Amino acid sequence: YRCAKAAAPMMRSGAIVFTSGVLGRRPGVNCVPLAVANGAIEALTRSLALELGPDLRVNCLSPGFMKTERFDHMDSQKREAMLANTAASLPLKRCGDPQDAGEALYFLASSPYTTGVVLDVDGGHMVRQYVDVSTDPMRQAAKTSASS
Repeated sequence: YRCAKAAAPMMRSGAIVFTSGVLGRRPGVNCVPLAVANGAIEALTRSLALELGPDLRVNCLSPGFMKTERFDHMDSQKREAMLANTAASLPLKRCGDPQDAGEALYFLASSPYTTGVVLDVDGGHMVRQYVDVSTDPMRQAAKTSASS
């Protein structure tokens, strides 16, 4: 909030694009801090769009599950099973790539008639069916550690 408010007078025109995540509107177990932060960023987007327009546009990118290096530390079999299981639960049947998010970010930053928008780039995560718990390696790990 403070960065956007401080930068706005110097920008004069253009766009501010925040990043949130699907957890703000579709929370998960053990994800309360992320859900709260994402929801706040999305509310900030809509509020600042009103406050800073018409000179500045304010939007928010809400990416879903993206296949990035953040999973490189995982055991390769577990990582591939997690990615496959997640992809199978999405309507587009694949996890996102950074380029998917980048193209959406470019749209939000450059579209002259778009403001106050939270754009989900999630392969359909918001409408997906839940993963099969019996084949999800992350849920299996949680069960194992909970029972020990």
